[in-house]
Amino acid sequence: MAEQPKEIRKRIRSVTSTKKITKTMELVATSKMKRAQDRVASAGPYTDKLNEIIAAIAEGGAALNLPLLQKRSEVKKVGLVLLTANRGLCGGFNANLIKMAKRTYAAEKEKGREVQLTCIGKKGMSTLRFQEYPIHRSIVDMPDKPTFADAHRAIDPLVEDFLKGEVDEVLVVYPRWESLGSQPPTVKKLLPIEPPAKAEGEEKSGFVLDFIFSPRSEDILADLLPRYVTQTMYTMLVMSHAGEQVARRTAMKSATDNAQEMITHLTRTLNRARQAQITQEIAEIVGGAAALQK
Repeated sequence: MAEQPKEIRKRIRSVTSTKKITKTMELVATSKMKRAQDRVASAGPYTDKLNEIIAAIAEGGAALNLPLLQKRSEVKKVGLVLLTANRGLCGGFNANLIKMAKRTYAAEKEKGREVQLTCIGKKGMSTLRFQEYPIHRSIVDMPDKPTFADAHRAIDPLVEDFLKGEVDEVLVVYPRWESLGSQPPTVKKLLPIEPPAKAEGEEKSGFVLDFIFSPRSEDILADLLPRYVTQTMYTMLVMSHAGEQVARRTAMKSATDNAQEMITHLTRTLNRARQAQITQEIAEIVGGAAALQK
Protein backbone atom coordinates (compact mmCIF):
# COMPACT_ATOMS: atom_id res chain seq x y z
CA MET A 1 0.00 0.00 0.00
CA ALA A 2 1.35 3.43 -0.99
CA GLU A 3 2.30 5.84 1.77
CA GLN A 4 -0.15 8.58 2.60
CA PRO A 5 0.91 12.24 2.16
CA LYS A 6 0.68 12.78 5.92
CA GLU A 7 3.20 10.01 6.60
CA ILE A 8 5.55 11.29 3.89
CA ARG A 9 5.45 14.83 5.32
CA LYS A 10 6.31 13.41 8.75
CA ARG A 11 9.34 11.61 7.29
CA ILE A 12 10.46 14.77 5.47
CA ARG A 13 10.35 16.76 8.74
CA SER A 14 12.37 14.02 10.49
CA VAL A 15 15.05 13.89 7.79
CA THR A 16 15.21 17.70 7.68
CA SER A 17 15.90 17.78 11.43
CA THR A 18 18.63 15.17 10.99
CA LYS A 19 20.15 17.22 8.17
CA LYS A 20 20.33 20.31 10.40
CA ILE A 21 22.18 18.29 13.07
CA THR A 22 24.69 16.75 10.65
CA LYS A 23 25.30 20.13 8.97
CA THR A 24 26.00 21.73 12.34
CA MET A 25 28.37 18.91 13.29
CA GLU A 26 30.14 19.30 9.94
CA LEU A 27 30.70 23.02 10.58
CA VAL A 28 31.95 22.38 14.13
CA ALA A 29 34.32 19.66 12.90
CA THR A 30 35.62 21.99 10.19
CA SER A 31 36.43 24.66 12.78
CA LYS A 32 38.14 22.17 15.10
CA MET A 33 39.98 20.59 12.18
CA LYS A 34 41.64 23.89 11.24
CA ARG A 35 42.90 24.46 14.78
CA ALA A 36 44.06 20.85 15.10
CA GLN A 37 45.87 21.11 11.75
CA ASP A 38 47.69 24.20 13.04
CA ARG A 39 48.84 22.27 16.12
CA VAL A 40 50.20 19.48 13.91
CA ALA A 41 52.06 22.01 11.79
CA SER A 42 53.53 23.76 14.85
CA ALA A 43 54.68 20.46 16.40
CA GLY A 44 56.58 19.44 13.28
CA PRO A 45 59.54 21.89 13.35
CA TYR A 46 60.35 21.15 17.00
CA THR A 47 60.33 17.39 16.36
CA ASP A 48 62.46 17.82 13.24
CA LYS A 49 65.01 19.91 15.14
CA LEU A 50 65.22 17.31 17.91
CA ASN A 51 65.83 14.61 15.29
CA GLU A 52 68.53 16.76 13.72
CA ILE A 53 70.32 17.38 17.01
CA ILE A 54 70.20 13.72 18.08
CA ALA A 55 71.47 12.61 14.67
CA ALA A 56 74.30 15.15 14.85
CA ILE A 57 75.34 13.96 18.32
CA ALA A 58 75.25 10.33 17.16
CA GLU A 59 77.38 11.16 14.10
CA GLY A 60 79.79 13.07 16.34
CA GLY A 61 80.85 9.84 18.01
CA ALA A 62 78.84 9.98 21.21
CA ALA A 63 78.59 6.74 23.15
CA LEU A 64 75.07 5.42 22.49
CA ASN A 65 74.81 3.36 25.66
CA LEU A 66 71.99 5.23 27.38
CA PRO A 67 69.05 3.20 28.75
CA LEU A 68 66.47 4.57 26.29
CA LEU A 69 68.67 3.53 23.37
CA GLN A 70 69.42 0.00 24.52
CA LYS A 71 67.95 -2.78 22.41
CA ARG A 72 67.19 -5.96 24.30
CA SER A 73 68.93 -9.12 23.15
CA GLU A 74 65.59 -10.91 23.23
CA VAL A 75 62.19 -9.21 23.10
CA LYS A 76 59.80 -11.04 25.41
CA LYS A 77 57.31 -8.33 26.41
CA VAL A 78 55.90 -5.59 24.20
CA GLY A 79 53.93 -2.54 25.26
CA LEU A 80 51.30 -1.78 22.60
CA VAL A 81 49.64 1.66 22.72
CA LEU A 82 46.43 2.36 20.78
CA LEU A 83 45.38 5.97 20.11
CA THR A 84 41.69 6.42 19.26
CA ALA A 85 39.02 9.08 19.70
CA ASN A 86 36.73 9.49 22.69
CA ARG A 87 33.69 9.91 20.43
CA GLY A 88 32.25 8.24 17.36
CA LEU A 89 30.46 9.63 14.30
CA CYS A 90 33.76 9.86 12.43
CA GLY A 91 33.39 7.14 9.81
CA GLY A 92 35.94 4.34 9.90
CA PHE A 93 38.56 6.35 11.80
CA ASN A 94 38.39 4.37 15.05
CA ALA A 95 37.63 1.04 13.38
CA ASN A 96 40.72 1.22 11.16
CA LEU A 97 42.99 2.02 14.11
CA ILE A 98 41.51 -0.82 16.16
CA LYS A 99 41.99 -3.26 13.27
CA MET A 100 45.64 -2.22 12.97
CA ALA A 101 46.13 -2.69 16.72
CA LYS A 102 44.53 -6.15 16.62
CA ARG A 103 46.74 -7.20 13.70
CA THR A 104 49.83 -5.95 15.55
CA TYR A 105 48.72 -7.73 18.72
CA ALA A 106 48.25 -11.00 16.82
CA ALA A 107 51.62 -10.64 15.05
CA GLU A 108 53.45 -10.12 18.34
CA LYS A 109 51.64 -13.07 19.90
CA GLU A 110 52.71 -15.27 16.98
CA LYS A 111 56.32 -14.36 17.80
CA GLY A 112 55.77 -15.71 21.31
CA ARG A 113 55.83 -12.32 22.98
CA GLU A 114 53.66 -11.08 25.83
CA VAL A 115 51.70 -7.94 24.92
CA GLN A 116 50.60 -5.26 27.38
CA LEU A 117 47.81 -3.15 25.89
CA THR A 118 47.48 0.54 26.68
CA CYS A 119 44.37 2.26 25.28
CA ILE A 120 44.22 6.04 24.99
CA GLY A 121 40.68 6.98 23.98
CA LYS A 122 37.27 5.63 24.96
CA LYS A 123 36.45 3.99 21.62
CA GLY A 124 39.50 1.76 21.52
CA MET A 125 39.21 0.85 25.19
CA SER A 126 35.51 -0.04 25.06
CA THR A 127 35.83 -2.07 21.84
CA LEU A 128 38.84 -4.13 22.94
CA ARG A 129 37.38 -4.66 26.41
CA PHE A 130 34.12 -5.88 24.86
CA GLN A 131 36.14 -8.28 22.68
CA GLU A 132 37.88 -9.52 25.86
CA TYR A 133 41.37 -8.25 25.12
CA PRO A 134 43.43 -7.84 28.31
CA ILE A 135 43.92 -4.08 28.84
CA HIS A 136 46.86 -3.25 31.06
CA ARG A 137 46.34 0.52 31.23
CA SER A 138 43.83 3.01 29.81
CA ILE A 139 43.35 6.79 29.57
CA VAL A 140 39.81 7.88 28.63
CA ASP A 141 39.92 11.56 29.57
CA MET A 142 42.43 12.82 27.00
CA PRO A 143 41.31 16.34 26.01
CA ASP A 144 40.72 17.57 22.47
CA LYS A 145 43.64 19.96 22.87
CA PRO A 146 46.45 17.76 24.25
CA THR A 147 49.33 19.44 26.04
CA PHE A 148 52.82 18.31 27.00
CA ALA A 149 51.40 17.43 30.41
CA ASP A 150 48.99 15.04 28.68
CA ALA A 151 51.88 13.60 26.67
CA HIS A 152 53.82 13.02 29.91
CA ARG A 153 50.76 11.37 31.44
CA ALA A 154 50.55 9.00 28.47
CA ILE A 155 54.21 8.12 27.96
CA ASP A 156 55.86 8.33 31.40
CA PRO A 157 54.42 5.02 32.71
CA LEU A 158 55.62 3.28 29.54
CA VAL A 159 59.11 4.77 29.85
CA GLU A 160 59.20 3.62 33.47
CA ASP A 161 58.14 0.11 32.44
CA PHE A 162 60.86 0.05 29.78
CA LEU A 163 63.58 1.23 32.14
CA LYS A 164 62.56 -1.35 34.75
CA GLY A 165 62.65 -4.10 32.14
CA GLU A 166 58.94 -4.84 32.40
CA VAL A 167 58.62 -4.31 28.63
CA ASP A 168 61.33 -4.66 25.98
CA GLU A 169 59.68 -2.59 23.25
CA VAL A 170 56.94 0.04 23.04
CA LEU A 171 54.84 0.21 19.87
CA VAL A 172 52.25 2.91 19.17
CA VAL A 173 49.31 2.62 16.76
CA TYR A 174 48.24 6.09 15.63
CA PRO A 175 46.93 7.94 12.54
CA ARG A 176 50.01 9.40 10.87
CA TRP A 177 49.25 12.81 9.37
CA GLU A 178 50.46 12.89 5.77
CA SER A 179 48.05 15.45 4.37
CA LEU A 180 44.52 16.71 4.81
CA GLY A 181 43.23 13.74 2.83
CA SER A 182 45.50 11.00 4.18
CA GLN A 183 45.96 9.83 7.78
CA PRO A 184 46.73 6.11 7.50
CA PRO A 185 46.88 3.92 10.64
CA THR A 186 50.57 3.45 11.41
CA VAL A 187 52.64 1.41 13.86
CA LYS A 188 55.71 3.21 15.25
CA LYS A 189 58.34 1.75 17.55
CA LEU A 190 58.82 4.41 20.21
CA LEU A 191 61.17 2.53 22.53
CA PRO A 192 64.01 1.75 22.34
CA ILE A 193 64.84 4.94 20.47
CA GLU A 194 66.57 4.49 17.15
CA PRO A 195 68.85 7.47 16.39
CA PRO A 196 67.51 9.27 13.30
CA ALA A 197 69.40 8.37 10.14
CA LYS A 198 70.07 10.55 7.13
CA ALA A 199 67.37 10.56 4.50
CA GLU A 200 67.87 8.21 1.55
CA GLY A 201 69.62 9.84 -1.37
CA GLU A 202 71.15 12.56 0.80
CA GLU A 203 74.61 13.26 -0.45
CA LYS A 204 77.47 13.09 2.02
CA SER A 205 79.58 16.18 2.35
CA GLY A 206 83.22 16.11 1.40
CA PHE A 207 84.40 16.84 4.95
CA VAL A 208 83.78 15.44 8.42
CA LEU A 209 82.48 17.71 11.13
CA ASP A 210 84.43 17.65 14.38
CA PHE A 211 82.00 18.47 17.18
CA ILE A 212 83.10 19.96 20.49
CA PHE A 213 80.47 19.32 23.14
CA SER A 214 80.02 21.15 26.39
CA PRO A 215 78.79 19.50 28.53
CA ARG A 216 79.70 16.01 27.36
CA SER A 217 77.75 14.60 24.41
CA GLU A 218 76.44 11.78 26.61
CA ASP A 219 75.01 14.33 29.08
CA ILE A 220 73.33 16.28 26.28
CA LEU A 221 71.88 13.10 24.82
CA ALA A 222 70.67 11.93 28.24
CA ASP A 223 68.73 15.19 28.57
CA LEU A 224 67.38 15.21 25.01
CA LEU A 225 66.11 11.62 24.77
CA PRO A 226 63.27 11.97 27.33
CA ARG A 227 62.27 15.21 25.63
CA TYR A 228 62.30 13.42 22.28
CA VAL A 229 60.02 10.66 23.58
CA THR A 230 57.58 13.14 25.09
CA GLN A 231 57.58 15.31 21.96
CA THR A 232 56.95 12.27 19.77
CA MET A 233 53.99 11.22 21.91
CA TYR A 234 52.63 14.78 21.86
CA THR A 235 52.91 14.86 18.06
CA MET A 236 51.03 11.56 17.84
CA LEU A 237 48.27 12.90 20.11
CA VAL A 238 47.74 16.05 18.05
CA MET A 239 47.82 13.97 14.84
CA SER A 240 45.17 11.67 16.31
CA HIS A 241 42.89 14.60 17.18
CA ALA A 242 43.39 16.24 13.79
CA GLY A 243 42.66 12.96 11.99
CA GLU A 244 39.51 12.51 14.07
CA GLN A 245 38.17 15.93 13.05
CA VAL A 246 38.95 15.32 9.37
CA ALA A 247 37.15 11.97 9.50
CA ARG A 248 34.16 13.48 11.36
CA ARG A 249 33.86 16.34 8.88
CA THR A 250 33.91 13.89 5.97
CA ALA A 251 31.35 11.62 7.63
CA MET A 252 29.00 14.49 8.52
CA LYS A 253 29.25 15.99 5.03
CA SER A 254 28.34 12.61 3.54
CA ALA A 255 25.42 12.29 5.98
CA THR A 256 24.21 15.80 5.08
CA ASP A 257 24.38 15.04 1.36
CA ASN A 258 22.51 11.76 1.86
CA ALA A 259 19.83 13.56 3.89
CA GLN A 260 19.37 16.10 1.10
CA GLU A 261 19.01 13.31 -1.47
CA MET A 262 16.44 11.59 0.75
CA ILE A 263 14.50 14.85 1.16
CA THR A 264 14.45 15.32 -2.62
CA HIS A 265 13.25 11.76 -3.15
CA LEU A 266 10.55 12.07 -0.46
CA THR A 267 9.37 15.39 -1.89
CA ARG A 268 8.90 13.79 -5.30
CA THR A 269 7.10 10.87 -3.70
CA LEU A 270 4.85 13.33 -1.83
CA ASN A 271 4.03 15.16 -5.06
CA ARG A 272 3.13 11.89 -6.79
CA ALA A 273 0.98 10.85 -3.85
CA ARG A 274 -0.84 14.21 -3.86
CA GLN A 275 -1.40 13.96 -7.61
CA ALA A 276 -2.76 10.45 -7.22
CA GLN A 277 -5.03 11.59 -4.41
CA ILE A 278 -6.33 14.54 -6.47
CA THR A 279 -6.90 12.29 -9.48
CA GLN A 280 -8.81 9.84 -7.30
CA GLU A 281 -10.97 12.63 -5.85
CA ILE A 282 -11.79 13.98 -9.34
CA ALA A 283 -12.65 10.48 -10.51
CA GLU A 284 -15.00 10.02 -7.54
CA ILE A 285 -16.68 13.40 -8.21
CA VAL A 286 -17.17 12.59 -11.89
CA GLY A 287 -18.46 9.15 -11.02
CA GLY A 288 -20.86 10.57 -8.47
CA ALA A 289 -22.19 13.18 -10.94
CA ALA A 290 -22.71 10.51 -13.57
CA ALA A 291 -24.64 8.38 -11.09
CA LEU A 292 -26.93 11.30 -10.22
CA GLN A 293 -27.74 11.94 -13.90
CA LYS A 294 -29.02 8.37 -14.20
